[in-house]
Amino acid sequence: MCALPLWMTACDGGPTPDEARKSEPPAKVETTVETKTETTVETKTETPADDKAEPKAEPAKPAAAPLTITAGAPGPAFIAVEKKGIVRLDGGKFTPVSGAETGSYRKLQVGADGQVWAADYSQIGRIDSEGFKAVVGDGDARLPNSMTDYAVAADGQIWVAAFSAIDHFDGKAWTSEPVSVLALAADDFPQAIAVDRAGKPWLVTSQKVFVREADAWKEVDLKSTRARSPYYLTRAALASDGSVYAMGMDSVFQLVDGQPTKKLKLGGTSSYSELAVSTDGYLALIDVDKVTAAKPAEGKLQSRRSGRDFKKGLIWAVGVDDGGRVWVGTDAGLSVVAADGSKHEWPSGAAPEIAGEIKSILVLGSGPAELPSAGEVRKGGLKGSIVDNDEKPVVGATLEVCPTPAFIYSKTPCADQPVRFIGKTDAEGAWSFAEVPLGEYGVAVKVGSKWQTTLGFSMHSAMKEGEVHDIGSIKLAAKK
Repeated sequence: MCALPLWMTACDGGPTPDEARKSEPPAKVETTVETKTETTVETKTETPADDKAEPKAEPAKPAAAPLTITAGAPGPAFIAVEKKGIVRLDGGKFTPVSGAETGSYRKLQVGADGQVWAADYSQIGRIDSEGFKAVVGDGDARLPNSMTDYAVAADGQIWVAAFSAIDHFDGKAWTSEPVSVLALAADDFPQAIAVDRAGKPWLVTSQKVFVREADAWKEVDLKSTRARSPYYLTRAALASDGSVYAMGMDSVFQLVDGQPTKKLKLGGTSSYSELAVSTDGYLALIDVDKVTAAKPAEGKLQSRRSGRDFKKGLIWAVGVDDGGRVWVGTDAGLSVVAADGSKHEWPSGAAPEIAGEIKSILVLGSGPAELPSAGEVRKGGLKGSIVDNDEKPVVGATLEVCPTPAFIYSKTPCADQPVRFIGKTDAEGAWSFAEVPLGEYGVAVKVGSKWQTTLGFSMHSAMKEGEVHDIGSIKLAAKK
């Protein structure tokens, strides 16, 4: 059983990774729990040649229909969950997408071809009426470089931004250009890519934006927008009007071919990290502990804050539909908040199909007309042990288990979490908790006056209702 390393919190000098080691499974200790919360046989008959019958051709299987996307009309929502693949929410229920029932998918999007696309770390494919089908990722269509981001043109061609190259798949083969053609600074790298509806690719690096013209990349002027530099650009997306959005830490630029770059007016911000676009023009962005939603063409803004407008938790992913509903995936579950403030929520464990780290959310049209009610929160148990750098049990150590132990906190790493378990290790360094909602958790251990924390163990893919999941031993970082 592998020993999982703890990383030191910022309070004693920043993260310090350690190697994994083996240890015996832990025993249970008494704890205090606090919850806020189908052979075909072929035969021959000798007959005269003239009497031989022609073999019957197998009927061709009809191609799967692409998903219909209509602005303002109901449509499904797709939720990518780490390790669990992609889940479709429609008709009042959550259903795993065939062909994508497991895996680490990211950036669900509607391409310029009007179809729904998804990608994991090694393949890119479409989601249609039958499920997910890879388009590139195997054989001759294997991705040439490790993908940072991807985009799909109106004719189905695929562009990929990678750390060291820009890759292009024309439907038959890949071609690659080294990043050196961009003449970037040493600390500037490709971050995102998008293709507008006219077919032009736009490449976003940390500090610059490029558009491809006449088979070459041309830098786009961002200085005219008077946005604060350095821009720290990280995301790009196809806007509903066919233009492209480029998102930086505190700015969102609209890129339109033949027109000056425009900075959107989205109110004050601290640090944007993700963005989502609806079919008819809504834009939603994660800004630390809140989500800002806007329809730039109308200038209307919504601000939805964690703990106030939806269940408190670290925000992982965001989506938005044509009705202005904001879809928020957090370590506390999934929330859908309407423009009038009303909300529909599934706490972690209430919908097992989406229990875990939500990586991406895509809502088509106005989204599902019917949302299922939150069921009973499904629970299991967790146990483990704590050992020191010499693999000796750590006895009597205070520990907390919660969705996302904080690195910066005022009381304890889990004090502000929606689900929190508190306990101590026994004489063997073991700990256990019962009745833990299915989900993802991290562990914080207090050593002396300092806390050491993990970043989670992907427990959502291993926890099972009514069973105790053993995460193994956690080894403390060596003292400095």
